[in-house]
Amino acid sequence: KAGFEPFASDIYRIPYAYPYRGEKGATAETFAHYLEDAFKRSVAPESVAAVIAEPVLGEGGFVVPPRDYFKLLQNICRKHGILFIADEVQSGFARTGKWFASEHFGIEPDLITMAKSLGGGMPIAAVTGRAEIMDAPGVGSLGGTYCGHPLSCAAALAAIETIEKEGLLARSTALGERFEKRARSWQNKWDLVGDVRGLGGMCAIELVRNSAAAAGGAKNDAREPARPGEPADTETRQIARYCYEHGLITITAGTFNNVMRILVPLVVTDEQFDEGLDVIEAALASVAQPQRAALSRA
Repeated sequence: KAGFEPFASDIYRIPYAYPYRGEKGATAETFAHYLEDAFKRSVAPESVAAVIAEPVLGEGGFVVPPRDYFKLLQNICRKHGILFIADEVQSGFARTGKWFASEHFGIEPDLITMAKSLGGGMPIAAVTGRAEIMDAPGVGSLGGTYCGHPLSCAAALAAIETIEKEGLLARSTALGERFEKRARSWQNKWDLVGDVRGLGGMCAIELVRNSAAAAGGAKNDAREPARPGEPADTETRQIARYCYEHGLITITAGTFNNVMRILVPLVVTDEQFDEGLDVIEAALASVAQPQRAALSRA
């Protein structure tokens, strides 16, 4: 947000449900309580029109919250008559193995925002939701210069048809499983890989230094994740640079710029996908081995 101030004053924020970096032992209930706490400390619920959240945190590092989190959040919203809006701009249209990431959490948002994969490369965005909300503005009362652009709309229809015909929901799930298998092997090999996470083809690894594992703690597992180490932002930049120099374009993410995110085209072949993972593995090795040597000397 630096350099983009000032911001609207009547927007309130709560911490995202971030299992890897949240307080130890935090549950879905713990994270959902942040909203109730905000109603006590920052703003009265009757003054809140809507709660907006990404089902999978995008630029914040592809963070996947606990499965019950959004049900709890939506229940709180309903209790207070507040709309719940799911921002599915990054996570929508097969990216997580379902049409919308919200489906993984068993919720039906009041409104859903969508873009990116909707257009198959063409610029388009849309909002959909409950009929009583969508029909509230008068016909033609909302619009803009490029609303309903015919070329982008045609591209969106073709993209949706392609997702259906080519089975890209299942393909996204398969890519995620393929990535997780490789990424877990990296995690077992190098302490630099602190966390492996994702839904379907929307995956990430979080890179750390001085992790609990490096200090003699347990490796991450599904039961008790190791406590996070210091964000390895410098190492993440080095890995991204290595990948670029070896023909693979990557994008980093995360509050601390220490997350490598994976969001490949769902039509990628297994051979292309594996080739990309090979480059990332080589990049990790080039950075992790010197890091391990430095820890040994220390």
